[in-house]
Amino acid sequence: MSAGRELLELNTMRQREVVNENLQGLVRQQLELLVTPTIRWEGDVWAGIFMALVINLPGQEEGASGDESEQSEAEEGWRSEMHLDVPELGEFSVALWLYRGTLSVDFTTSSGEVQQRLDEQLPALEQRLSALDLRKVQLKVRQLDTYEAL
Repeated sequence: MSAGRELLELNTMRQREVVNENLQGLVRQQLELLVTPTIRWEGDVWAGIFMALVINLPGQEEGASGDESEQSEAEEGWRSEMHLDVPELGEFSVALWLYRGTLSVDFTTSSGEVQQRLDEQLPALEQRLSALDLRKVQLKVRQLDTYEAL
């Protein structure tokens, strides 16, 4: 009877160790997120479409006053940046900022052709985003001679 109990305890300990090993990556990510509130991911979203995504979580600072409160307001809200390489369109970056019901989306590319194609589709995107429960939607497409990918 004692041998059976020892075997059961040994098996339980092994299962706990496997579960703990499987959760180590998740726990590490959560701890890193507490220290630096930024999520970063890179990979293929669909076959042949590469994306790099960075999400900056809203600031956790409280008790700011005066000039500091104005600065902290500018840093609040959800910020996200993406770099996309779409085969039939080209490379471009998207910066999104959601603050107090206002969504700002800035597209940046180094290609005039990509800028033109994005500009053509801007009204349709604005119409779709405006149908959401947002106070305001601001969209902008710009071309830079060079821009840095995420």
